[in-house]
Amino acid sequence: MNTLTLKIPEALDAALQRASARRQMSKSAIVRKALEQILADELKQSTPAAHWVDRWRGALSHAASNMSGDEHVAHILQKHLR
Repeated sequence: MNTLTLKIPEALDAALQRASARRQMSKSAIVRKALEQILADELKQSTPAAHWVDRWRGALSHAASNMSGDEHVAHILQKHLR
């Protein structure tokens, strides 16, 4: 796991310390969870396949209805290009 060092205002640190005590979680775990929630869309797009599908979704969305010879490809397109 990588390490990130950052500076935060005293008020934010105090709130983080209170949340840490209340939830019985480390401050790192709380910050990690908050970042995961904020960056959820980017995390979903992080795989090459997800990026490819996102890029071609509009261009290929009509292809599923035009596929007459390959039912397997048509099925994949219909399933993943909603």
